Amino acid sequence: MGGLNSMAPRGHEWVQLTPVQGWARWSHALLLLGAATMVGIGLYLTPNPAGHGTHQQLGLPPCTVYHLTGRPCPSCGLTTSVSAILHGQFALAWRANPIGFLIVAATAAVALNSLAALLIGRSLRIELSRLNWILTLLMSLWLAHGVIRFALWQP
Repeated sequence: MGGLNSMAPRGHEWVQLTPVQGWARWSHALLLLGAATMVGIGLYLTPNPAGHGTHQQLGLPPCTVYHLTGRPCPSCGLTTSVSAILHGQFALAWRANPIGFLIVAATAAVALNSLAALLIGRSLRIELSRLNWILTLLMSLWLAHGVIRFALWQP
């Protein structure tokens, strides 16, 4: 019944549960480390109630676009949003930048997938053309949100 062939991915499915071996386990370990680092930094930071500027607690400069125009760039508020979500401040997170919810959700999905790869030796794999479509859609959503927010911003 089963056997090794039942573990092999099927070509007609766009999401597959595939075995993970060798170097791929190391890449999953690095992805998990990256997700843990993001969560750690997000919890370390105190979300700025202004909705942006939280990244400056890390010694980074203020947003150049915001500094020059008084209007937020598409990334303004992302650090604040992610940190606020991790601190349970969902209203602040939404006000800062709603795309932060997508970032946290995607990070959680990658972390869980990588954890499964490390613990059970199998992970979900999305067919490349579908993954490209999903990433293009998410980037377009991020950019459209940024352009609309820039155009309609009222301090």
